[in-house]
Amino acid sequence: MNKGGPTQENFEKLLRWLDPDRDKAGEKHEKIRLRLIRIFACRGCCEAEDLADQTVNVVLSKIDWLLENYVGDPALYFYGVAKKIHPPKPKPLPDPPTPNPDHDELEQVCRYLDDCLDNLPSADRGIILRYHQGEKQEKIQNRKKLAEELKISRNALRIKVCHIHSRLKECVERRLRQPPTD
Repeated sequence: MNKGGPTQENFEKLLRWLDPDRDKAGEKHEKIRLRLIRIFACRGCCEAEDLADQTVNVVLSKIDWLLENYVGDPALYFYGVAKKIHPPKPKPLPDPPTPNPDHDELEQVCRYLDDCLDNLPSADRGIILRYHQGEKQEKIQNRKKLAEELKISRNALRIKVCHIHSRLKECVERRLRQPPTD
C-alpha cells in the first residue's frame, strides 16, 4: 500500500483503474471531479474544489489496494470517500403539517422573504429573480441565457442559486425565530 502523497505514478495507475483507454480515463476522472465539486457545493462548502482534490488524493493514496481488491464502479468509491471527508448534514424532521395555515403567518413569511431578498447584494437578487422567472420552457430558456450572460455553466448557475437559496432560507428562519415586535 502506498504511504506517500500523490505521485505521477499513482495518477497513472488511477487513470488505468478508471479505464484502459487513457482518453476515456481522463474524461472519467474529470467527470468524477466535477461531480465531487457539485456534491460539496450543494452541501454548502465554500471550498468545494479543495475538498474534491482532497478526495482524489485519498483515492490516489489507496490506488495499489484498489487495483488489487476493488470491484465495481470506481466513481462510487470516490463518492464514498467524499462522504467521509465532508458528511452530508442530516435532514431535520419536518414539522407536522398544520391543518389550516394562518393567513397572517403566510403574509409574515412572505414579508420576511421580501426583506431578505432586498438585503441580498443586487447581483445575487437579480440572479435569483431571473432564475425563477417564467414557466416551463420559458424558464429553461431564461436559465440558459442567464448562465451564458454570467459566462458560467448551467451547473455552476444551479450551484450559485443553491447557495443563494440557503442564505435566503437562513435569513427567513432567523427572522421567524425573533420575538415579535409590537
